[in-house]
Amino acid sequence: MSIHLRPEATVGKVVSFSGIGVHSGQNSEIRVMPAPENLGVIFKRTDVTDKNPFISLSPDSVVDPVYCTRIRNKDDVTVAVVEHLLAAFRLTGITNALVEIDAGEVPIMDGSASVFVEEINRAGIVRQNYVIPMIVIKKPVVVESQNGRISIKPSKRSRIKAKLDYDRINPVIGDNGSCEIDMDTLAERPDSSESRLLAMSRTFGWVEDQRKVQNLGLGLGASEANTVGIMGDHSILNEMGLRHHKELVMHKCLDLIGDLFILGCDIMGDMECLNPSHQLNNQLMKKVIQGIGEHEVFSWETRQKVTSNQVYRFA
Repeated sequence: MSIHLRPEATVGKVVSFSGIGVHSGQNSEIRVMPAPENLGVIFKRTDVTDKNPFISLSPDSVVDPVYCTRIRNKDDVTVAVVEHLLAAFRLTGITNALVEIDAGEVPIMDGSASVFVEEINRAGIVRQNYVIPMIVIKKPVVVESQNGRISIKPSKRSRIKAKLDYDRINPVIGDNGSCEIDMDTLAERPDSSESRLLAMSRTFGWVEDQRKVQNLGLGLGASEANTVGIMGDHSILNEMGLRHHKELVMHKCLDLIGDLFILGCDIMGDMECLNPSHQLNNQLMKKVIQGIGEHEVFSWETRQKVTSNQVYRFA
């Protein structure tokens, strides 16, 4: 089997973003800073002075993955809605960065990853000497919820097949509820039309749920500027409608790609997703790690199976 490992990379210069948090409704600013090879992505809360402000990525750092992905360190310092930024890192090839943030939530921008991707590309991408390990799936991995399922089967390629199929969404998406993403192609051609469609796919929600979500202290910053609103008659609230026919299912793929970035490794296998969610994505990562001995993890240096504690380069 030919194993092609992606090179590590960092941003060419500091990239800054600012905007409202879709859940907190508060403004925040982030700075994506160049980082040395073999570091990974680390978040730093610049507004935290009495606790450890740094948060490293691992499946165990994810807490309460409802409506978004939130990460936490041992001092209970958190950052929420990291998934779109992490998806942008995956789409641009960034693997090492220090992300400074002055609040507890990454700004939602336009609800997609496109602004992050555009600015990272504008700043430039610096390739580095190390490579990203790859987990080669040898036995099927399956996680399920009440209405969702994700499975990974052995394959010589890295693919994601996603489908949305439940009563509430079907009238909205019609025949546009499924898509297939070739992760190998995305790595080889980050400027492809498929990559652009993924990056521009926005988060979505039902207008009639807005009050219920806000009563939970969430969605306080949601608006037509950053969220696709679905009306009770299945129409789209936003004046310009959807950006493309498969925007909703492709946004779920974008979330999945961002969540899987937390793993710190690429995955070789065929992934099939039915109604993926942040909860299922996190369960999948944890199950892969728990069964790491059943698979193979390759690095450029060894070209052989490595132990599970070597998977996390920044644990």
